[in-house]
Amino acid sequence: MKDMKHVEAKCIGAEWEAEYRKKVVSAEEAVKLIKSGDRIVAPFFAGELLATALAARKGELKNVTLHSSMIMESVLGLFLEEGMGDAFSTTAEIFIGDWAREAPLGADSKHLQFWPGTFSVMMKPFDERPEECPYTIDVAMVVVSPPDKDGFCSFGSSLWNKRSYCKRAKIVIAETSEELIRTGGTNFIHVSEIDAFVQGEPEEEDGLTPQQRLEVYKELLSQSAPGVKELILGILPEIENEDMHQRVVENLAGEPFEEVERRINRLKQMLKLSEPDPIALAIAKYVSTMIKDGDTFQIGTGFPSQQLINLGAFDGKKDLGIYSELSTRGFVDLVRNGIVTGKYKTFHPGKVTVASFMGCRPEELDVIDGNPIFEQLDAEYVLDIRNISQNDNFVAINNAVSVDLTGQINAETSVGARMVNGHGGQPEMHLGAILSKGGRAITLLPSTAMEGTVSRIAPQLEKGAVVTIPRYYADYIITEYGIASLMGKNNRQRAEALIEIAHPDFRDKLREAAKELFYP
Repeated sequence: MKDMKHVEAKCIGAEWEAEYRKKVVSAEEAVKLIKSGDRIVAPFFAGELLATALAARKGELKNVTLHSSMIMESVLGLFLEEGMGDAFSTTAEIFIGDWAREAPLGADSKHLQFWPGTFSVMMKPFDERPEECPYTIDVAMVVVSPPDKDGFCSFGSSLWNKRSYCKRAKIVIAETSEELIRTGGTNFIHVSEIDAFVQGEPEEEDGLTPQQRLEVYKELLSQSAPGVKELILGILPEIENEDMHQRVVENLAGEPFEEVERRINRLKQMLKLSEPDPIALAIAKYVSTMIKDGDTFQIGTGFPSQQLINLGAFDGKKDLGIYSELSTRGFVDLVRNGIVTGKYKTFHPGKVTVASFMGCRPEELDVIDGNPIFEQLDAEYVLDIRNISQNDNFVAINNAVSVDLTGQINAETSVGARMVNGHGGQPEMHLGAILSKGGRAITLLPSTAMEGTVSRIAPQLEKGAVVTIPRYYADYIITEYGIASLMGKNNRQRAEALIEIAHPDFRDKLREAAKELFYP
């Protein structure tokens, strides 16, 4: 394993510059370092130039494994297309997402495999049990900023486990991007730790007038499903940040109408362009009653948790702290408004501590860039349950797909065993909150799914459903109908508490099931 500690104490000066120049190559040259049988780790994001050059080698490579935490259509999606299976097999850790499920070589087709490891122990088999581990970390492929005056590159707004993999990889290949911010913490890697650099192409203005750009979008949407074009073009004028327009068009153009409508409605709510979702608003009000002045909290990704800040769940609170796997929109606003100060945070006091700022708006990243209040630390550190629990009064807030009457929490599968997404840092944050002095673990879910036809609170989880949080650690469950406190209760008492917050249309059937399961 590479050791970066020596890097931090050396090479402060101009010595790195000659080394850097020698390592700059074309993308095509860089990917020649990859050979058949290698395992490539591209944690979360990989450079577009590197991904394209690697995909072009599909005719000459065999049995290459591409391992990533997030396979996005725009870059690594190349490897889930038809015709790539002979050269590349893909594995996802932590997350899957809508597109990677349904891609030709995605999770639904069983080509994309899921690797169920948590961040905090993800490196344990590589470090302590290499003889038992079926994997090696042959190549790490990452995006970094150009080096600073001392030869250190930044991983930008998304550190997560990138540095952890680079420390252990035999070969590190990096594509540079001028767009990446710098933050405090451990969000860096030195030139001496990277074997090849590919200089990314700077983003250039397209030179188009707004009307010309609109015509380009119309052309991109010309083959979309009926109604999609009108939905997308209708939302663009309402989004002030024009940098988002192209991403919205490209990400939604190929989706079915119902999915586009759902995602645009969520986008409108996040950007405060529409009336709040009544279910999310009700849940946010219940969450607000559970947040106390001086608490340190975490928010998970997804619905409805990502809307809590916009919906006022933290309004009026004082001296809160943030210790979270990732950020969400509004973190910066909470700091600006004096709601988050970290004053009573007992672990990394006075700092906003995350493994990634990916969830923030571009204007928020401008505030975070170089601001010492905001720090990114390696995911294996941030998500270590022993570290999480050092935060007194720590509140973990995450979402679920379904919960059964004993408190088993499923946040990963739907319709039986179909993977909706991975677990992210939810298990560790939840357990850290349970072990925290004064801590609370909160699980959010709307009471129903599929337009109100299915109760998310079920007598038993469906066959094949994943248990993300075992019933032993179930704590607070919140729906739009209230709060169920489960810790310290037996199965019958848990069922009664959960039925009280289920949708009224399903309570009678749930009571019948509970009597059969838990009553003499």
